[in-house]
Amino acid sequence: MRKAPYLLLVTMVLLCLSFQRHASANVIEPTHITDMHAPNLIHLGHGGYTRFGFEIYQAHLYVDETKFIKKFAIILNYSRQIQKDVLVKATMDQFEKSGYSTNKTLEWKNYLDKIYVNINKGDQFSAIFNPGSGTTFIYGDKIVGNVVDQDFAEAFFGIWLSSKTSAPELRSKLFAKTCPEFLLQSLSCK
Repeated sequence: MRKAPYLLLVTMVLLCLSFQRHASANVIEPTHITDMHAPNLIHLGHGGYTRFGFEIYQAHLYVDETKFIKKFAIILNYSRQIQKDVLVKATMDQFEKSGYSTNKTLEWKNYLDKIYVNINKGDQFSAIFNPGSGTTFIYGDKIVGNVVDQDFAEAFFGIWLSSKTSAPELRSKLFAKTCPEFLLQSLSCK
C-alpha cells in the first residue's frame, strides 16, 4: 500500500517533465534580434540542446545567404537559469575539447568574463559574426560586447557548427535546410 503514493508521485513528475519538454518544442523564431542587429539574415535551422534529459536552450542559426556564408548569427533561447561562471567554464571546456591551446583559451576567457552574464529562464543570448567587425554579443536586446579575433570566432561558433562539436545532433538540425560553405572554413559542414 505504501508504494501507491510513491508511484503516483513519480508518475506525476514524469508527466510534468514530459509536458514541459513538449511545451518548449513550439519554437518561436527570435526575429527581432536579426531585424535589429543583423537585417537580411535568413533562418537556416534550429534545435534544442539537452543535458541529462533537460533542455538547456533552443539554438537558432541565421545566415546571410545559403551558398557562401560571410555573416551569420547563433541565437540561444535559454530554458533554465545558468550562472555566469558555469557558462564561462562550459565554454572553456568546449574550446579545450576542440583542441585549442591553453594559452589561447585563457586569452579568450578574458573576453567571456566581460561579456557573459547570469542567465535566467527565458533569456536570449546572441552572437553575430560579421567579417568586418568580428563577433558581437547581445543579451536580450542590449549589445554586451564585441570580439575582433577570427580565431576566437571560429572556436566560439565551432561549439555548435564545427564537425568537432560535442552536440552533433544539434549541429545537423542547425544545418537542416542546406550545407553551406562559411567564410570561416573550419565551420563548413562539408
